[in-house]
Parts: sequence; structure tokens; C-alpha cells
Amino acid sequence: KSLYDIILKEEKAKEEIEILAAKKEKQAKLKALKKLVKRKDDVSGITWYKQPYFTHYTNTNLTSIYMGDNGSSRWLRLMMSYEGDSWIFFDRAFLSYDGNTKEIIFNEYNDKSTDNDSDVWEWIDLTVNKDVESFLREFAKSKNAKMRLSGKYTKTRKLKWRERQGIIDVLNGYDALNEYVK
Repeated sequence: KSLYDIILKEEKAKEEIEILAAKKEKQAKLKALKKLVKRKDDVSGITWYKQPYFTHYTNTNLTSIYMGDNGSSRWLRLMMSYEGDSWIFFDRAFLSYDGNTKEIIFNEYNDKSTDNDSDVWEWIDLTVNKDVESFLREFAKSKNAKMRLSGKYTKTRKLKWRERQGIIDVLNGYDALNEYVK
């Protein structure tokens, strides 16, 4: 009986630790959701959530994600952009960290856009599937996270802290919306 009591006490202690960890995770995700910049498009009925660290203009060298919520469904979008003095004509995009690389498949006619003035801009903006979402969760934690846009020429760059943190915050906000906000 005393051995049984010891085991019950240990199991109860483990359970309490798990409950505390779950509460802490919930608070972190809800905090991330509150941190996001929220913009309601009343014409389309979509609420857009973006990270608070920078505005991702198409004429910048950045990688970011954002999410949409129309009340009945939620989705993530990935944006990768290039700005420079010459075209790279990219038709392939990659995210990489610590030896792990993921090709980002996109439709060159639906997901990619270009523009130019004194400089040139090329970017993709596409819906994130579950496979890419899973990759992004680990990718954003790495200090060695990189993006590569490749075509006639190639541009590779390491992501800055604010880009990685923005991805983490949007993913946590996405989780919070799906798990805790009905």
C-alpha cells in the first residue's frame, strides 16, 4: 500500500506539472495573438493578422508570414521578397536552417509578382500548407535561418531576428486562434 501511495503521489505531481506547462503555453500563445497587428477588411469579411516588427512591403528583402480569418476558417500565408538593382528572374524559392532545406512550391503566374522603378522587385505571396507550416515552426527558431530565391540568378540571405520572431509570433497567434478563440 505504501508503494502504491508513493506511485500515486508521483503521478499526481507529474500531472500538476503538465497542467502548469499547458497553462503557460496557452498564456504565451494568447500573448502572441494580442501582440499581432490586426486589420479588419469589412468588404471581404477577412481579418488579417501580421507581426508587429515591420511592414513587409514588396520592395524589400524580407521573409514573413501572416494569417487570415473569415470567421469560418483560418489560414497562413508566406511572403518572400527581393529588391535589388538587377533582376534574378527567380522560379524557385527555398527556406533553410541548420542543414534542413525546404523548397517552397509556388505557381509562377498566380503567386509571383514583379515590379520595377529605379530598382527591381520580385516577390511571392502564397498560402502555407501543413508541411510548410511544420517546417516554419523549427525554421524560425534557428539563428541560421536563410531564404534563397533562385532562377537565372540566385539571391541568398540570412533572416534577421525580427523576421524569425515575427514568424514565431504569427504561428503562436494562429495556434491561439485555432485552440482558444471560437
